[in-house]
Amino acid sequence: MATRTRWVFAVAALVLSACQPNRFVSGWVPYWGGPDGRTTINDPDAALLLSDVSMLWYGTEVDGNGNGIIVNLGSSTSLQATVDAARAQGLPVIPAIFDSTAAGVMSGILADPAKRAVHVQNIVQLVMTKNYDGIDIDYEVFAFNHPKSQWPAITVNWVKFVEELGAQLHARGKLLSVTVPPVWDFGSPTDGIFSGYTVYAQEQIAPFVDRLRLMVYDWSITVPGSIAPMFWVNSVIAYSSARVPPSKLQLGVPSYGRHWATQKNSNEVCPDGAISRVSVQMTEVAALAAAHGVTPTRHAEGELTFGWTEQVTGPRTKPIEPPVWNPPATVATEVTAPATGTPLRPAQRLGPPPTNVTCTVQHTVFVPDATSIRQRADAAIAADWSGIIIFALGYETLDTYDLLAGVAPQRPNGAVSGSLAAPTVTGNNVRVTGQALHPEFDLPMAVRLTITPTAGGTAVVRTVTARASVAGMPDGVGPFHGIDETFALASGNYTVCADVLHFGGAVAFSTPCQPFTVAGTI
Repeated sequence: MATRTRWVFAVAALVLSACQPNRFVSGWVPYWGGPDGRTTINDPDAALLLSDVSMLWYGTEVDGNGNGIIVNLGSSTSLQATVDAARAQGLPVIPAIFDSTAAGVMSGILADPAKRAVHVQNIVQLVMTKNYDGIDIDYEVFAFNHPKSQWPAITVNWVKFVEELGAQLHARGKLLSVTVPPVWDFGSPTDGIFSGYTVYAQEQIAPFVDRLRLMVYDWSITVPGSIAPMFWVNSVIAYSSARVPPSKLQLGVPSYGRHWATQKNSNEVCPDGAISRVSVQMTEVAALAAAHGVTPTRHAEGELTFGWTEQVTGPRTKPIEPPVWNPPATVATEVTAPATGTPLRPAQRLGPPPTNVTCTVQHTVFVPDATSIRQRADAAIAADWSGIIIFALGYETLDTYDLLAGVAPQRPNGAVSGSLAAPTVTGNNVRVTGQALHPEFDLPMAVRLTITPTAGGTAVVRTVTARASVAGMPDGVGPFHGIDETFALASGNYTVCADVLHFGGAVAFSTPCQPFTVAGTI
């Protein structure tokens, strides 16, 4: 990772963030980048700002019965080391599952109620077995490998899947995050015509998720340009803010760019491999620019850009067309090797040797830096979004967190807390309400409710996710921290107690117990 100079930002960081940790930064760690991702997680400045970590380590396959199963895409040892690093910092662990099936496979699974239920259970089993704090669903095949004519049917089953998975996870005190490509509008605000991936039905799945993450990057792929231009970012923010509670939204921000090598003069012929497009991490930019004696400048859309030209000489090969074969008038019935000399061998087609050619190649690089990440974070926070999520942790230079520390604090500093209201009894139904939150993280918390008969007997224990909407949250904290559960109980006297479970399963706070009486009978 790049070396940082901290003193420039020391005063701002001390004043703005030291007393009030402003945890608004999430990050994905891909399975191929575990060591670099752990470098970020273990950095003390980054750890103050991180709200959770998602290990992009799982994929999907189909078993012999046609059911969607979860598979590990990378090293289990590296995954566990990354999980351990996050937990050592007290961070929620929300691994991501990428749909690695072929086009039509996952949409077929979700269209079948029985197979969809099995797939949901396989995901829940992974979360519970590994004691993760939740899961992040990243099913991109819907968008990129299905024609738009199939989207309406896919959307119906997709929404059912998210609803069913959310219910199963929330009933166990676990979180559901969903990652989707964005939707935006460059036309009239009232024309109802949108660009992007409406198949994911953001507004319809919003009630069932705790985080909705927008992958707002890869604007420029084939042609040199910004990876996440601000005009696009702002349009995405406007679209999603109008449809999803902002406190559930995270803005996907890239920590990588691209290096295009393009042919400058159309009348020239370039050598093989001279034209290319490769990804560039933020950590690689300084060395790349220095190697070619150029200084990056800031593009109008916020990212760094630089370029250079060079003459490239090398071999140019062309496919060899097979010769036209005209059958002879007479066909031999048998071919035998000569009695003496070299035996017959298979025929070989020889092509001309490669020809060396020279052309002028234009190199163009667009890549974010700490300033452009800060710019996008400011836009997300100004829209009251939960914050940003970086792809990927370990690609960025660590001065990024010096700059992000200067974002105005949005959340209060405080410990995990919880409270219960007096239960409401109607016949044999007891409604338990309250709230529980960790204000620095602004994620729904797991709560263990325990109802115990006063006269002795078996207690009723239920673990739930405190994610109902509730008023009166502190400034900068979203409303989704409420408890609202109903129990059916026999007549008698009871007390209900609640524990807030910190991320990783440790009991963080016990709320005051509340007595109540059930007069009815079951």
